[in-house]
Amino acid sequence: MGSISRIVSMSKRIIKPSSPTPCSHKRHNLSLVDCYANNEYASTVFFYPKPTIPANNISQLLQKSLSKALTYYYPFAGMLKDNAYVDCNDRGAEFLNVRVDCRMSDVVNSCDNDRSGENCVYPQGLAFGNSNSFDGRLVMAQLTHFDCGGIAVSVCFSHKIADGCSGAMFLSDWAAIAKDPNHAKPSPRFDGASFFPPIHNASSNISEVNNLPHDGVVQQRYVTRRYLFSASTLNTLKDKIADSGSGILQNPSRVESVSALLYKSCAAAAAKRNTSFRPSTFTLFANMRPPLPLNTIGNAPGYISTSIEEEVDMQLPRIVAELRKGKEKLRNRFNTVDPNKLAFESFELMKEVDQVFNRQGFDIYRCSSLCNFPFYNVDFGWGRPHRVCFLIPPCNIICLLDSQNRRDGGVEALVTLQESDMNFFQQDQQLLQFARPI
Repeated sequence: MGSISRIVSMSKRIIKPSSPTPCSHKRHNLSLVDCYANNEYASTVFFYPKPTIPANNISQLLQKSLSKALTYYYPFAGMLKDNAYVDCNDRGAEFLNVRVDCRMSDVVNSCDNDRSGENCVYPQGLAFGNSNSFDGRLVMAQLTHFDCGGIAVSVCFSHKIADGCSGAMFLSDWAAIAKDPNHAKPSPRFDGASFFPPIHNASSNISEVNNLPHDGVVQQRYVTRRYLFSASTLNTLKDKIADSGSGILQNPSRVESVSALLYKSCAAAAAKRNTSFRPSTFTLFANMRPPLPLNTIGNAPGYISTSIEEEVDMQLPRIVAELRKGKEKLRNRFNTVDPNKLAFESFELMKEVDQVFNRQGFDIYRCSSLCNFPFYNVDFGWGRPHRVCFLIPPCNIICLLDSQNRRDGGVEALVTLQESDMNFFQQDQQLLQFARPI
């Protein structure tokens, strides 16, 4: 990334909450799931072409509104202690104001394939992809100015305090405050530990929740490609799955349909690369809100898994049916559980998915759906973003989000595979019937 961009200037400020955190809120206990989440940063960047607001005003507006947002999201301005709680000491969040000597177009298309945060739009020096080097900073933000007049706004959260849903809520509230200071007060709840209290002396054999590779582990080169499923092609895909499902699958959802097709195409690519069939598992991360309140901040993931153990299993209707069955099973499991046993049930679920992620002889694929989270609606006062990118870990993973024109019901898919598999994946004819490479 350094070959196409150079940081010309950079300033750093510590943004503290606009109002002190009251003594009654000085300690935020981590939930069971937070405790097992890794320290790695979940990073999102929004690209905006040529805002009409002067550059200095943009920086001041973002800093002032971030300060107000941190008053409501006070643990984000604190410090992690002993993997047990956040000391909400109003330490603040770092805000970087950076100017680079390149155009936005030089960076936006390469951002998907940044694995280590080296891209100029991310805060430099963070331990991206290496939770062992976590230095305690929970949230960082950066404003990047390009030569062409475009800007990028990036935010990095430690997974200890936020999952994708929590990050989306914070970003939406921050943008709303920036756009309209009289916006209704955000109402985040930091009550995850009341639903998932930590289990003392729990098994130490369980891996971190996200179980992603760390520095020194990854030997293969991974690449990311972005695809667009338009609303019209999605409807065609859904009809095809329903028609071939012998009437059993009524109205498959867009997430079920897209994730199943992408998983099938990934497995087919691996088979072509190996010149023979390989068994695999596929895990779809699910949002556990509800049964948790929609505005509960922290980690609340559920897991839905299926597998292709024989070549005959590589059928779209079957994969969709298995995903739907898993979703219903997960919903029933947690909707009927005794509230006092919710933490135990969640811990059992994490152990189950840990076994899936470590299944010997199987290729492992993951999928995180951010559909229905308004990433393309994050408007700080100068319009909606041209592109939203994420810092994607080096593993077989799919990320889904609403398309830029969110109202039309389309889906963007970011697919990350080993480069040798991606060469075959990109040529999958069934995939290309429904998805257009971006």
